[in-house]
Amino acid sequence: MIGLDCNILVQLAIADHPAHSRTITAVQSEMQAGIKLVFPSLVATEFLHVITDERRFAPALTMTEALDWMRDLLANPSIFLLEPNPASMAQTILWMRQYNLGRKRILDTHLAAILHTHGVRRLLTSNPADFKVFGVIEMVTP
Repeated sequence: MIGLDCNILVQLAIADHPAHSRTITAVQSEMQAGIKLVFPSLVATEFLHVITDERRFAPALTMTEALDWMRDLLANPSIFLLEPNPASMAQTILWMRQYNLGRKRILDTHLAAILHTHGVRRLLTSNPADFKVFGVIEMVTP
């Protein structure tokens, strides 16, 4: 299994994103190797929030376009959602305290904790520095 960060979903969805083709190649390579692609539902909702923000993208996707894109992605048999559980929340709290992380690190810490408690040891991301502190996830950058 390999986790997908929100920025990877954005790069897949925006055809003129500078990393679009590299990201498609990286994702296709994982799928062709039979690797499951996973992310928590919180990444899906973060994607919907980000991709429809006209301050970030011109033009941004409409909510209907974003919802359709996510629906189609989730229909792929290689894509799976992971959900938080008590163990992932406990891990999030532990890491937030252990590494003295602030409010801007909550979502990435929770993503890493969900992946870690579900046995996911690799993450496809364009922001590897956000996860390096935890020391339990190998970052793959397209």
